[in-house]
Amino acid sequence: MQSISKTPLTRETLQTIVAQHFGASSRLVAAEELTDGYYNAAYRLDLADGLRCVLKVAPPASLPVLRYEQDIMIAEVETIRLVRAHTTMPAPEILCHDPSHTLIDNEFFIMAFVEGMPFHKLRSTLSQEDQQRIMRQMGVFLAEMNAISGNAFGYFTPCSTRFEDWRSAFDFMLRGVLADGEDVSVELPLGYDTLLDLVRRSYPALDEVQSPRLVHWDLWDGNVFVDPATAQITGIIDFERALWGDPLMEVNFGAFAPLEPDSPLLQGYGRQMLATPEQKVRRTLYNIYLFLIMIIECTYRRYPTQDQENWARRLLAVELGKLQA
Repeated sequence: MQSISKTPLTRETLQTIVAQHFGASSRLVAAEELTDGYYNAAYRLDLADGLRCVLKVAPPASLPVLRYEQDIMIAEVETIRLVRAHTTMPAPEILCHDPSHTLIDNEFFIMAFVEGMPFHKLRSTLSQEDQQRIMRQMGVFLAEMNAISGNAFGYFTPCSTRFEDWRSAFDFMLRGVLADGEDVSVELPLGYDTLLDLVRRSYPALDEVQSPRLVHWDLWDGNVFVDPATAQITGIIDFERALWGDPLMEVNFGAFAPLEPDSPLLQGYGRQMLATPEQKVRRTLYNIYLFLIMIIECTYRRYPTQDQENWARRLLAVELGKLQA
């Protein structure tokens, strides 16, 4: 996706980065921009010694971003390291991380290349049995990641404000994205204060969450890589939006489509996630927060089309209608 948050790099600059972090004798033989992402720039790098890796480049520090996006690259690096140390989730190895802004005016890191294809591009070619097996394995990996507990609630980023209770953390996060929208005059279906008051009426459902758990929060099919030959998961990527919160916030649990109680994902996960009225209310709150971000970020990114914004606005209207009812 084209976005002003992506910084284009020349072949010469890529070679400089390779030499700095892999040795002066390291030589770049091929490079390809990976364009599927919406936020960071990414490049596949092939080195003369056979190493294949991926460079992820954060937006320049001067670019306005949403409040929750401050320092999310370090959040991704540290989350990947934590997940690799405590789960069997196949997160790619971090080869280097450079927040110095010396080589380029951007923070960046390099990770091992993940073989395979994104699940959303491969799904239509797979049998129903293979698709279900992949979903069950995703559930297993999610359960392992969500089992990692923290000391406080909030985003993983070092600069994030942390809270002792989930209600306070979620309110802080919601107010943050609403402030982002007000800063650039994004029109919403309800007034900002009216929307916040409506959502706050359902906050008692958040009090059920007592333990901060590590949440990926972006594990859609495009961030799951699969070997086309074996239909096995080869890697999971994009941990930058990780947070300490409620596992029910994972997009897999009903963000974009209803989640059936007997779904392969829940079979792998090992427990039901939408079994109580409180859980269903929380899922609605999390959907509203997600769709607000997807609408408001479009103004910041200047995407070439309004497809995402229009789609998210329709979904937001449905979720707000649930609370109003």
